[in-house]
Amino acid sequence: MKGFFLLALLAHLVADFVLQPAAVNNRKEQGKVSGFLLHGLVIFLLTFLAVHWYGLKTAFLYGVLVTAMHLLIDLGKFLAGRRAKPGTELFLFLTDQLLHLAVVFFCIYLFAPVTPDPDILGFYSRIFPGDTIPALAAGRPWADWAEKRITKGLQVAVIYTAALFGGAILIQKVLQWLTGKRSPADGRMGRAVGILERLILLTLVAAESLPALGFILAAKSIARYQELNDRDFAEYYLVGTLASFSLAFFAGLWLKTILKM
Repeated sequence: MKGFFLLALLAHLVADFVLQPAAVNNRKEQGKVSGFLLHGLVIFLLTFLAVHWYGLKTAFLYGVLVTAMHLLIDLGKFLAGRRAKPGTELFLFLTDQLLHLAVVFFCIYLFAPVTPDPDILGFYSRIFPGDTIPALAAGRPWADWAEKRITKGLQVAVIYTAALFGGAILIQKVLQWLTGKRSPADGRMGRAVGILERLILLTLVAAESLPALGFILAAKSIARYQELNDRDFAEYYLVGTLASFSLAFFAGLWLKTILKM
């Protein structure tokens, strides 16, 4: 059950934050059907692929239900946010993600079996080398250990995906809420810098290399030294950096806890 949830959650995070291009998101924000359909197709395919280990019929039905409910939630967000202010956009984003999480969690109880489909595991065991997949398919005693390792790997992937890519959207909404406007720092380069920054900070915290954090923040500040003379930009930059640092720091602590389990 836990593995099913982590796979479905990871599929949602990748579909919503990694594989949703700006062009598709803009179509959704404009209320175009094509934007919703393209996003729904990505959600269904990723969800199906993520949970097909538990049976093709289960994966298909689960994927259809999750996709339909996901699109309904996105449609509701669009209708509620047509005249939304920056603060409202942050609230809508948080509510939207909580609802998606609830859908992923509660739909599992309608479809998820206790264990993966042995026939599907057997199929993959003939393709991929190693003993892990055959052991899971055969239910050998040490398969529990292998399953725990896979579960831990999925938890790590969920933390990194949420902190790096979901965090980029969250921080953008927080800054819009505080400033009441979009900033040039919201562009692709600013987003890429933020993702790389959280990647390094999160990994350093998980590796317990806290003294190195100061060097990362100092290097970023030096690169922006001239722009910090603008008070508005300096405040925007400071809030964005602290928000990104805080997100990466606590995600790193969570990751460190998981790795020690």
